[in-house]
Amino acid sequence: MNKSEDLVTQPTLDYMIPTIQLTLFERSYYTHYTMIARLAQQMHVSNVESGRTRSTTMSHLFEYQYSNVIKNVVDVIEKTKNNPDLVNYHAMASIMRAYEISRLTDAYGDVPYKEAGLGYEQQAYYPKYEPQQEIYKGIIDEVKTAIKSFDASKKMVPASSDIIYKAKIDSWKRLGNSLLLRFGMKISKADPVLAETTVKEAFAGGVMQSNDDSFVVFYLPDTYYSTTANGNAAANKYDYKCTDAFIDLLKNTNDPRLSVYVMLPDGNTDPAVQQGYKLFQSDNTSKKIVSTPNTKTYANFHSPYVHMSYAETLLLLSEAILNGWISGDAKSYFLNGVRANLEFQRIYGNNGIIPESEISDYINSLNFDPQKITDARNQLYTQMWIMFYFNWNEAFATWRRTGIPNFNEEFSSKINRRLLYPQSEWNTNGDNVREAVARQGDDDVMTRVWWDKK
Repeated sequence: MNKSEDLVTQPTLDYMIPTIQLTLFERSYYTHYTMIARLAQQMHVSNVESGRTRSTTMSHLFEYQYSNVIKNVVDVIEKTKNNPDLVNYHAMASIMRAYEISRLTDAYGDVPYKEAGLGYEQQAYYPKYEPQQEIYKGIIDEVKTAIKSFDASKKMVPASSDIIYKAKIDSWKRLGNSLLLRFGMKISKADPVLAETTVKEAFAGGVMQSNDDSFVVFYLPDTYYSTTANGNAAANKYDYKCTDAFIDLLKNTNDPRLSVYVMLPDGNTDPAVQQGYKLFQSDNTSKKIVSTPNTKTYANFHSPYVHMSYAETLLLLSEAILNGWISGDAKSYFLNGVRANLEFQRIYGNNGIIPESEISDYINSLNFDPQKITDARNQLYTQMWIMFYFNWNEAFATWRRTGIPNFNEEFSSKINRRLLYPQSEWNTNGDNVREAVARQGDDDVMTRVWWDKK
């Protein structure tokens, strides 16, 4: 038999884990940046496009994630599911799959889940689309099972392979519970019973405790992963600029994150001179004086990407307290969450460090009163929206869930509620797509996903 000495037929799990972590965005920035950032109302282009036609910008998230991250993470799951000694590999991969599937279902609605990535192992070449309600039940159960199955007495992924938590099981458990917290709050209108139960269990199980627990991927400069797989990679490539709604909100509240977030094309980060394109309107303002993502922080090609932060966890807990689901001081969680996010900017280097005096001034300016429930929720969701800069998947999802901020009712009523399925899926997996559409509603950008309730 001719047997290639170079062909890898049994991939090494220790190499697969960091590859999955480094490619969690894997070119999906084409969708993330050019489409979802606009729908999140933080980025814009000078000429208005409908954003409603079937285009490749809507497809990249689906196509790249399934053919890369999902395929690889499912491969790890399949290779470890019947090996008790590799239970930690299996649990880690399960959490990453649940996270990635959540991004996909939030964007598109019903998507392949249980059969996704099984083309090689089980010849599932045409994976079925599952109802989003079932997907959320599935990923919640998957994360719960993963958390319980971690076993310090078994083989652990080498610290050098786990670029996120360096093989710290407790950190992975806290991530799992924090994701459960996010999942629970996401479905709070669609299934309040499951949502409350999930949030309570996550809180009791132990969520992130500090900024060090945040789910962040760091990239080495001048590598494939920093220039292609990183969600920041296309930051200034296509002349996408910040919106006036985003810039003005931060300017008017003296938010110290403004100079960390944005700059003028000449590099000027002075808050006083920042301005954005008019939200969802054509704007012929010279690009030279319109704010763009800061290339020394967020828009640096090898800057870290934040998938979930400790700050988000605190704000979600504040919301859970407002809902009456857990006990605690909603104000303390809120203020500590905002502070955590301001302090967390230092991961972007010296240009991300916000002086303590500016942090204190900003925190003291926030008049958060849990007794004034409507105003409290408005402040809470606005802070989430600000915090999700560059994590536009969550910014868009949280806006759909809460409707905040609402800058203009006319514009808000015209913003997409989901992305369209790729034409490639209609061409190759058409029967399953048609079944999903018949169940979910027309493959239209205004069709709401299951958890997106009015």
